[in-house]
Amino acid sequence: MILHLACLPFPSYQGTQAAIDAMLRASIESNRSAHLLVYSHGAYAPEARYPIHRIPDFPKVRSLRSGPSLGKLALDARCIAETRRLARTLQPDAIVAHHVEAALAALAARVRPLYYVAHTCVHRELPVYLPTLPEEMVSAVAAPSEAFVCRQADGVAAVAPALAELLGNEAVYLPVPWRSASSAEQPSRVRARDALDLPLDARICLYAGNLDRYQGWEHLPTALAILRSTHPTASLLIATESDPTPARREARRWRVEDSVHFRGLDGERARALVHAASDVAWVPRRTEGGLPIKMLDAFARGLPVIAMERAKAGLSIDGACVVVENDDPDALAAAARRVIDDPRLAGSLRERALRYLAAHHSRGAFASSIDALFSREARSEPKPAGRQQAASPAPRAR
Repeated sequence: MILHLACLPFPSYQGTQAAIDAMLRASIESNRSAHLLVYSHGAYAPEARYPIHRIPDFPKVRSLRSGPSLGKLALDARCIAETRRLARTLQPDAIVAHHVEAALAALAARVRPLYYVAHTCVHRELPVYLPTLPEEMVSAVAAPSEAFVCRQADGVAAVAPALAELLGNEAVYLPVPWRSASSAEQPSRVRARDALDLPLDARICLYAGNLDRYQGWEHLPTALAILRSTHPTASLLIATESDPTPARREARRWRVEDSVHFRGLDGERARALVHAASDVAWVPRRTEGGLPIKMLDAFARGLPVIAMERAKAGLSIDGACVVVENDDPDALAAAARRVIDDPRLAGSLRERALRYLAAHHSRGAFASSIDALFSREARSEPKPAGRQQAASPAPRAR
């Protein structure tokens, strides 16, 4: 049995939580026992086939946002004792820590063997959450913490090839398993637009995700304004659970507020509707390292994707989507124009995206990769934060 540790609210609407859920579901479907330890709160009641353990509900922090906070530091401290208790009670074969915070908690709990799964590059992303501080100062604090975790873990994996390269230290790529949606799960475009109260004649570009600064969504209203110069019915659908105020402000700045629609993204039905209602998905990215789960979700639901170069995250997706230059709204608009005007191109992108998912993000691909991570020999250098790893492929935590 594997104990997964994630110092975050669960479940939630963020991509990391969705990726962790996909990994545990794939484990259970492969008849591999897996448990998950998370914060005491989440956005909604989970429907999980795997056991979920929660830290005590104190302090009562209820934030669902990504990024650091004093409240989260207190919750992370509670995770240390709970990790130690669960390791003693469940006797797992290994601990898998998602994100640096979880890895630090597991190291403080002195449990082994410990495998670190990175979902983002902390020293690249953290400065975005602390814009009032000098970027160099934030990175100078974050980079050593990240490097320490990578050195101390018995194995390091990353959810994207580009992230594995950034981490170095023999980090390996761990593909997030993601299944394609069946046709029965997808509503028709007419039905979806009717349910969302969207115009039937609009050409809709979708952004589905949070509005944190690392996403780089600020370029999308600009791209919409450019696209509308040739396609007057073009609209931007922002599906999010974030506060829409910053996006409304940006839409007003570019005088496209009447063509930007905001809808919730609070469950599977909402996700199915916004994807079915759209013509194309825009996937921007401000920071390197992380994997945009929204891109895999659009692939799975048959929606053509236009992604910035950073959003590729080192994946072999050329041909499965249109890739454009980073931070270039003109390129985003031009690519959307191509896809909207060429049904054959849109169809080809859908087909190639589905083939890509089946080949690279299957349950089997994930299982093989995580088995390879567990089977790697322990490093020879000492690990003072916990007991030394035994020699077996996936030794029991203690």
